[in-house]
Amino acid sequence: MLVVGLTGDIGAGKSTVCSLLQRMGAEIVEADRIVRQIWTKPEIIEQACNRWGKEILDEEGRVLPNVIASKAFLNDSEYKWLCDLIHPLVMAEMERELVGGEGLKVFEIPLLFEVGRPDWIDFVIYVTAPKELRARRNAARGLDEETLALRERWLLPADEKKKRSDWVIENEGDLKTLRAKVEDLGELLLNLAYPILVSLTCGSESEAEEIARACIDRKLAACVNICPVKSIYVWQGKFEQEGEWELKFKSLQCKLHALKNTILEKHSYETPVILVHPLKWMNGTALLWLREVLDI
Repeated sequence: MLVVGLTGDIGAGKSTVCSLLQRMGAEIVEADRIVRQIWTKPEIIEQACNRWGKEILDEEGRVLPNVIASKAFLNDSEYKWLCDLIHPLVMAEMERELVGGEGLKVFEIPLLFEVGRPDWIDFVIYVTAPKELRARRNAARGLDEETLALRERWLLPADEKKKRSDWVIENEGDLKTLRAKVEDLGELLLNLAYPILVSLTCGSESEAEEIARACIDRKLAACVNICPVKSIYVWQGKFEQEGEWELKFKSLQCKLHALKNTILEKHSYETPVILVHPLKWMNGTALLWLREVLDI
């Protein structure tokens, strides 16, 4: 599984990028969706009403997001109080959504850097757009320049967030261009989301080294571990025992077909047993190493 945090400027097109990644097969987890769920909890509503009064609710007792925002962005203490109330619950729910996951998971977190990047995020994508374009989009959503400035005063500078990100997507308003950028990055991320460990045995050290070098030369494996093993097995109804050499390949699912073909081409056994082990997780630095060595 590969976990990506997606953040960006207000009105830059984060949701559009997430939608495009979702169509490619990524699972999207939206912080805003979780926040909306949290604001339905009676104990959270009660705490907010105790601080800001009943005016934050509509006639049916539901929280009014715009009123909450107007209260929270008044000063440092109000903003900090809201963050301390909501964000630990958001992070806890996101961590629950990690359990049992596989493939590419993208967590859309508008305040990713402001609340602290979780250690379970492997990479970060930052979405940005020209100021004039963002202003038009935000105005269409009812955010005037004054309200936007009030919200952005609590955010880290865009340049700082770009430096802390692994990829920056410049969204200049052309959907076709944006789609091409997202698809290129999405293809890479989906490949990195499926690391594998392939193992097999062969009859000699020299054969093991020949197979390993062929797979590495063809950029099908980033690393091959070779070690002697004692094999006990049944052949034609009898127990057999012999020394063999075990190979373990670190690679990616997208390379598996060519990797198996190369092994079969070089292997002396008529029917070598090739085992493929999907890896649930591999750290980001190791994945970037796989990307470089396997040339994807």
